[in-house]
Amino acid sequence: MNSVSQFPDQSPLIELCHVQKSYDGKNLVIQDLNLSIAQGEFLTLLGASGSGKTTTLMMLAGFETPTRGEIRMGGKPIQNVPAHQRGMGMVFQNYALFPHMSVAENLAYPLKMRGLGRSEIEQKVKRAIDMVQLHGMQARRPAELSGGQQQRVALARAMVFEPQVILMDEPLGALDKNLREHMQYEIKQLHRHLGVTVVYVTHDQGEALTMSDRVAVFHQGDIAQIGDPTSLYERPENPYVATFIGENNVLRGRPLERQGAELDVALEAGFVVRGMAAGAPQALTQRVDLLIRPENIRLCHSDESRYQATLADRVYLGDHLRVHLRLANGETVIVKTPNDAAVRALRDGQRIGFTWRPQDAHIFAAG
Repeated sequence: MNSVSQFPDQSPLIELCHVQKSYDGKNLVIQDLNLSIAQGEFLTLLGASGSGKTTTLMMLAGFETPTRGEIRMGGKPIQNVPAHQRGMGMVFQNYALFPHMSVAENLAYPLKMRGLGRSEIEQKVKRAIDMVQLHGMQARRPAELSGGQQQRVALARAMVFEPQVILMDEPLGALDKNLREHMQYEIKQLHRHLGVTVVYVTHDQGEALTMSDRVAVFHQGDIAQIGDPTSLYERPENPYVATFIGENNVLRGRPLERQGAELDVALEAGFVVRGMAAGAPQALTQRVDLLIRPENIRLCHSDESRYQATLADRVYLGDHLRVHLRLANGETVIVKTPNDAAVRALRDGQRIGFTWRPQDAHIFAAG
């Protein structure tokens, strides 16, 4: 799949051109990857385990070599350049800090390896300490730090030699929810402040949507879709992306009349609904799946909509309720609705209407 950067006026900083990767010479874990990354971009590689996102990052870092294809940086091939000569900072999930070194010594290490003088090392270490707000902790060892503080040290070590690119492999996976969300904000602020290019790997879709300029959704060794978070969430190009990013109700039906981009679908539940047709018309002639997000469904009185269901359950989640509706054929529709008195007053087993805007429903050929 070809991808276009959202920075069209710039030449790409990094390009992966027809890259393939096989570990056994038979099975490709990366199929035919084409990807351009702009200077200063925050690009997230998102996908499930085994989708190829981490292998791609390891090839960028120089820890793995492509079986075929080319990786370029600044227009020059780098697939045969050793990792330590690529000028990229790396942040690992397990931090990979030297346990016998202090914070300051951990930060100084990559500078010593590059042959910098003592005064310059001290200056850069101090700047990195300030950057991640670890004042007064220079003499501590990793075991004396919290998980969040260790993550800050790992981040500072990746940035201390001022690389063009920082690669991050699930760097927040070991942190608890609140700290993870805080560190997401901190990393994004540092990215904006420094203007460095970041390539970030995660399986957490919320993390990807929160932090990224663009997200590349990986599936079976290729990019299923790449784009900004809004387009991925609101305009998925295929069923995989639609179901992997966020939550969707999937309703099976038969296509009827098409009016431009809109398509009527006769649901197996017994009524006709409308949504946006995705893909070529010839692909939508047999059975189709209509996908609609829970937050895009509106509840109403049963006489206000031709879409009818029975209230099966409600789940209280503080600021909102998850309402389970049962259709005539036994399918369940989940609705995410504000927590208000009218919804709480509904009774299980009650007939209820619901509706949605056609532009919020996406119709794909049934898988």
